Amino acid sequence: MIKKILVAGATGRTGRLIIEKLLHQGIKPRSLVRDLTEAQALWGDAVDCYPGDVRDTATLLPAASGMDALVSAIGASSPVGKNCPKRVDYEGVANLVEAAGASGVKRFILISSIAVTRPDHPMNCFGNILKWKFKGEEALRGSSMDYGIIRPGGLKDTPGGQRQLAFSQGDKVLGMVSRSDLAEISLQALQYSQPLRVTFEVIEAEPEDNRQAQLEFTALAMD
Repeated sequence: MIKKILVAGATGRTGRLIIEKLLHQGIKPRSLVRDLTEAQALWGDAVDCYPGDVRDTATLLPAASGMDALVSAIGASSPVGKNCPKRVDYEGVANLVEAAGASGVKRFILISSIAVTRPDHPMNCFGNILKWKFKGEEALRGSSMDYGIIRPGGLKDTPGGQRQLAFSQGDKVLGMVSRSDLAEISLQALQYSQPLRVTFEVIEAEPEDNRQAQLEFTALAMD
């Protein structure tokens, strides 16, 4: 089991769930956060909290040092300005990839978004968010690390394990998925025992779809 894990975007809604699930597994993760006080108030000594800003590679190196894996749950908070999609979802991810590679990180799990290859999608009206997320994906695919790029559907703050899930490739599906299920899938990808270089989409399956809510990476083509 991989235990030296850095979570970027740890205080976000999805990042917090990832941290909680790692703690439940008995793993003490490391978190990369901009607000150290907020993070320490959330977890105290249960999580090793490191300050850093994904827009500045130099600030990421201390957090990435000595880690075996990195999970990125970062996301732009504004369509324009210093926290826009270009600065965070593309340049921020590229900076994380650079810092992870320089620190010897072996596996990188990136939470991206469904529809990143659809330039006419309405979400691109907000700072071209999907366009920049795709460029962030490309930065990771161009690295030498093992990776899993997860493209979830629209995120819901609902309990996980309630709906069957549908996995796909090629950016051909649309739908919704629970943040809790997304966090669980991220950890499955993180702990997958074989070499991993894969991009896939995940949404909640339609009620008539009898596919199991279990991710089988061996059924997905390697990128």
